[in-house]
Amino acid sequence: MSFEIPETLTSSPEREALALGLEQVFFSPLEEDERQRQASDAMIPPLRAFALLDASQSPDIPIYLEGFSDPVRCLFDGAANDDMAEVAPWLVELTRYSDAWDWFVEEGYGQNWGILVHSRLELPRLKTHLKKFLKIEDEDGERYFFKYYRPEHFNRYAPGFDDTQRAAFWRGIEAVYAESKGDMAMLLRHGLYGGGKHRRQKFDVSEAGKSLMTGKADLNDNPSALTRG
Repeated sequence: MSFEIPETLTSSPEREALALGLEQVFFSPLEEDERQRQASDAMIPPLRAFALLDASQSPDIPIYLEGFSDPVRCLFDGAANDDMAEVAPWLVELTRYSDAWDWFVEEGYGQNWGILVHSRLELPRLKTHLKKFLKIEDEDGERYFFKYYRPEHFNRYAPGFDDTQRAAFWRGIEAVYAESKGDMAMLLRHGLYGGGKHRRQKFDVSEAGKSLMTGKADLNDNPSALTRG
């Protein structure tokens, strides 16, 4: 089964710039990683791109993801998948020109659908890793379902992880990108410093896209020009 996404008859320059900047900010690190891997003798797995999306935010998410050719997995298995796939978290592997990426940018970005991930893990292993954090326990021993994959939640809670939580979550993950609530032009990149402390960077993807449209900047040559903070 496949789907064709209707093309927008007209696209505003602002939306076009945002889409172009988002694509460049998110995929340029993968291309740089590939160049470095080709120039090195080290046997390092390639850096991969993923989206982790919350199907409870839109009924279209599982329908479209299962219709695309892009590799995809639901984080729920067994009976939970049978009963709750329509509201479950879904993990899809992305490439710069994939159908899933184009669809996410057009329909889901800015809607609190989910987070973007860079990892060297392959899809099945990353799914297993991410499943570990779906439930958390409070100080009284009560367990709760934790939708950390919603951008507003990740932006709020990830910087506050303690040392143990950071070590567990970031094992196998190099970066998480999340849209900023109330300002879809601002993309937040979360990761770790060399010492293991949380690092957050801000990317103005709208300005990045405008610069690329006018030929004034190339993220591969000068990525710091597109960041804030």
